[in-house]
Amino acid sequence: MPSPHRALLAAAVPLYLSMSAGVVAQLVGTALLGRQATAQLAAFALVNAVLTPVTAAVSGGLRGMAPFVAACRDRPGEALAVLKDARWLTLGLGAAGAGVMLGVPMIARIGGAPGEVAAEFGALPPLMAAQVLLYAAGSGAGGMLVALGRSRLVLRSGLSSTAANIVLHLVLVPRMGVQGSGVALLASTAVAVAVSNALLLRLPELRGRSPWPGRPRPREILRMARVGLPMSATLVVKFAVLGGVTYAAARTGAQGAAAHAVLLSLHGLLGLAAVARCRWSTPWPTTARS
Repeated sequence: MPSPHRALLAAAVPLYLSMSAGVVAQLVGTALLGRQATAQLAAFALVNAVLTPVTAAVSGGLRGMAPFVAACRDRPGEALAVLKDARWLTLGLGAAGAGVMLGVPMIARIGGAPGEVAAEFGALPPLMAAQVLLYAAGSGAGGMLVALGRSRLVLRSGLSSTAANIVLHLVLVPRMGVQGSGVALLASTAVAVAVSNALLLRLPELRGRSPWPGRPRPREILRMARVGLPMSATLVVKFAVLGGVTYAAARTGAQGAAAHAVLLSLHGLLGLAAVARCRWSTPWPTTARS
């Protein structure tokens, strides 16, 4: 039997590398927007302050599937049914989250954001609403690959998405400003979803199968919700508080919000190892069955 420490390390390292690449992409985007205009970086920070807890809500819903997938580690066909149930749950969370993203201009007005910053939003909130829906509909394949013991495949998806993100930021932000950043994030999410699902369906046991939600199974979805929703709520509270700090910084002016965005992008480098280690420390079969 393989060592649990070795198994945990095998899962954590690809996740750490993938998440590190994502942080690098965030740093690139922040730097480009900062060079473009202070108000545009501040606008992106305010939108991202809402996007982060919304995405965390969907991510928390996906985490609820981990122990159920792990219990089917030797039966990938059954694990795929669990993924479909999870996507019904996350589609509900994603639809609610997309509505919140569309309300970002109103949130900014209530939060006292400067008018010059709110004027830079443009199409960014709708673009991020579309990203949330896409993430909710197509994510989870990477988590399933980890739970099935195929962690190295997740790195391919993460690196592909990061490469698309960086290239599109470099091309679009100088021409489109903060709107280009929104297009880059939406496109990179599409790449991540496409690659991770394609890799999942390349597994011999799943070839010819569809990963998209079919007929809902209410009982199984409810079981998963009992696990995922508390995680989702915890993440939402945490990141909503951090988002509130961003809006508090914005009340001091565009420069305050932009400076806060730079600090957040640098801070993202600090907790990566702990997050990568803990994020998938529960999916192993012995844990799921205990």
